[in-house]
Amino acid sequence: MIATEKGNMMISPKQPGTVLKMRAKAGKGDALFELTNKLHYNGDPDGPVDWILCQDDKDSDILWAFEFYKDADSFIRHFTNPAIEDGHDQVLELLAEMPMRVEVHAAFSSFQAK
Repeated sequence: MIATEKGNMMISPKQPGTVLKMRAKAGKGDALFELTNKLHYNGDPDGPVDWILCQDDKDSDILWAFEFYKDADSFIRHFTNPAIEDGHDQVLELLAEMPMRVEVHAAFSSFQAK
Protein backbone atom coordinates (compact mmCIF):
# COMPACT_ATOMS: atom_id res chain seq x y z
CA MET A 1 0.00 0.00 0.00
CA ILE A 2 1.12 3.54 -0.72
CA ALA A 3 0.04 6.55 1.36
CA THR A 4 -1.27 9.50 -0.67
CA GLU A 5 -1.18 13.20 0.11
CA LYS A 6 -4.71 12.87 1.56
CA GLY A 7 -3.59 10.09 3.90
CA ASN A 8 -5.57 7.48 1.98
CA MET A 9 -3.96 4.25 0.97
CA MET A 10 -3.79 3.10 -2.62
CA ILE A 11 -3.02 -0.26 -4.06
CA SER A 12 0.60 -0.39 -5.14
CA PRO A 13 1.34 -1.16 -8.80
CA LYS A 14 3.65 -3.85 -7.38
CA GLN A 15 0.71 -5.72 -5.83
CA PRO A 16 -0.54 -8.53 -8.06
CA GLY A 17 -4.25 -8.72 -8.61
CA THR A 18 -6.91 -10.66 -10.38
CA VAL A 19 -10.27 -9.85 -11.93
CA LEU A 20 -12.78 -12.68 -11.91
CA LYS A 21 -16.11 -12.93 -13.70
CA MET A 22 -18.33 -15.73 -12.49
CA ARG A 23 -21.78 -16.62 -13.79
CA ALA A 24 -23.88 -18.61 -11.34
CA LYS A 25 -26.39 -21.21 -12.40
CA ALA A 26 -29.84 -19.65 -12.81
CA GLY A 27 -31.16 -18.52 -9.43
CA LYS A 28 -27.88 -19.29 -7.62
CA GLY A 29 -26.46 -15.75 -7.71
CA ASP A 30 -27.24 -15.00 -4.06
CA ALA A 31 -25.62 -18.26 -2.95
CA LEU A 32 -22.54 -17.48 -5.06
CA PHE A 33 -22.19 -14.01 -3.54
CA GLU A 34 -22.67 -15.29 0.02
CA LEU A 35 -20.14 -18.10 -0.39
CA THR A 36 -17.57 -15.94 -2.17
CA ASN A 37 -17.84 -13.27 0.52
CA LYS A 38 -17.49 -15.91 3.27
CA LEU A 39 -14.38 -17.36 1.62
CA HIS A 40 -12.64 -13.99 1.87
CA TYR A 41 -12.75 -14.44 5.67
CA ASN A 42 -11.23 -17.93 5.78
CA GLY A 43 -8.06 -16.90 7.64
CA ASP A 44 -5.71 -17.51 4.71
CA PRO A 45 -2.71 -15.23 5.45
CA ASP A 46 -1.93 -15.17 1.72
CA GLY A 47 -5.46 -14.27 0.63
CA PRO A 48 -6.33 -10.92 -0.93
CA VAL A 49 -5.59 -7.86 1.21
CA ASP A 50 -7.92 -5.66 -0.85
CA TRP A 51 -11.00 -6.94 -2.63
CA ILE A 52 -14.46 -6.01 -3.79
CA LEU A 53 -17.33 -8.14 -5.08
CA CYS A 54 -19.62 -6.46 -7.60
CA GLN A 55 -22.98 -7.58 -8.96
CA ASP A 56 -23.81 -7.05 -12.61
CA ASP A 57 -26.70 -4.56 -12.90
CA LYS A 58 -28.27 -6.48 -15.80
CA ASP A 59 -27.77 -10.03 -14.52
CA SER A 60 -27.84 -10.71 -10.77
CA ASP A 61 -26.27 -14.13 -11.35
CA ILE A 62 -22.97 -12.53 -12.49
CA LEU A 63 -20.30 -11.73 -9.92
CA TRP A 64 -17.25 -9.59 -10.67
CA ALA A 65 -14.43 -9.92 -8.13
CA PHE A 66 -11.45 -7.57 -7.96
CA GLU A 67 -8.71 -8.89 -5.67
CA PHE A 68 -5.25 -7.58 -4.81
CA TYR A 69 -2.56 -9.45 -2.90
CA LYS A 70 0.31 -8.34 -0.65
CA ASP A 71 3.02 -9.49 -3.06
CA ALA A 72 3.82 -11.98 -5.81
CA ASP A 73 4.78 -14.73 -3.35
CA SER A 74 1.52 -14.51 -1.40
CA PHE A 75 -0.41 -14.47 -4.70
CA ILE A 76 1.25 -17.74 -5.76
CA ARG A 77 0.83 -19.34 -2.32
CA HIS A 78 -2.86 -18.42 -2.23
CA PHE A 79 -3.66 -19.99 -5.59
CA THR A 80 -1.66 -23.15 -4.82
CA ASN A 81 -2.90 -23.65 -1.24
CA PRO A 82 -4.62 -27.07 -1.01
CA ALA A 83 -6.39 -25.98 2.21
CA ILE A 84 -8.61 -23.56 0.27
CA GLU A 85 -9.40 -25.89 -2.63
CA ASP A 86 -12.59 -27.12 -0.94
CA GLY A 87 -13.97 -23.57 -0.96
CA HIS A 88 -13.04 -23.11 -4.60
CA ASP A 89 -14.74 -26.44 -5.42
CA GLN A 90 -17.92 -25.23 -3.68
CA VAL A 91 -17.85 -22.09 -5.83
CA LEU A 92 -17.41 -24.14 -9.01
CA GLU A 93 -20.49 -26.21 -8.12
CA LEU A 94 -22.59 -23.02 -8.22
CA LEU A 95 -21.31 -21.87 -11.62
CA ALA A 96 -23.02 -22.22 -14.97
CA GLU A 97 -19.65 -22.03 -16.74
CA MET A 98 -15.96 -21.81 -15.90
CA PRO A 99 -14.99 -18.40 -14.51
CA MET A 100 -13.00 -15.82 -16.43
CA ARG A 101 -9.79 -14.90 -14.58
CA VAL A 102 -7.35 -12.20 -15.65
CA GLU A 103 -4.20 -11.27 -13.72
CA VAL A 104 -3.83 -7.49 -13.34
CA HIS A 105 -2.02 -4.75 -11.43
CA ALA A 106 -3.18 -1.26 -10.48
CA ALA A 107 -2.20 1.52 -12.88
CA PHE A 108 -4.28 4.43 -11.50
CA SER A 109 -6.85 4.87 -8.75
CA SER A 110 -8.96 7.56 -7.13
CA PHE A 111 -6.67 7.42 -4.10
CA GLN A 112 -3.44 8.41 -5.81
CA ALA A 113 -1.78 11.78 -5.46
CA LYS A 114 -2.10 14.00 -8.53
